[in-house]
Amino acid sequence: MAQIIIKSRLTEHGTVPFSFEAGWPYLLGLLADWKVWIGGLGLVASSLFWYAGVSRIPLSVAFPFAALSYPLIFAGSIVFLHERFSWQSLAGNGLIVLGVMLAATRLP
Repeated sequence: MAQIIIKSRLTEHGTVPFSFEAGWPYLLGLLADWKVWIGGLGLVASSLFWYAGVSRIPLSVAFPFAALSYPLIFAGSIVFLHERFSWQSLAGNGLIVLGVMLAATRLP
């Protein structure tokens, strides 16, 4: 959700400028937006949960599950940001889920 919140706020504030003169007012506008702060706190929380998980399970098991962020962001961007759906993207995200399932399966 943090990525979706941040994307929605960046869309509201406009394209990030690359010039120093335009960058400061833009940055101050972002810092004044409480929803940007919520998104940032979400990023911090997700990092803490990631570190907690990685400290408990092997990285070779945990890391494939990090790839599930792609299908979750794909679905969230369609539902919450009203971004364009495509069957090709759905198929690609389905392959990611299949790959995670294969990586997480232990054969006897």
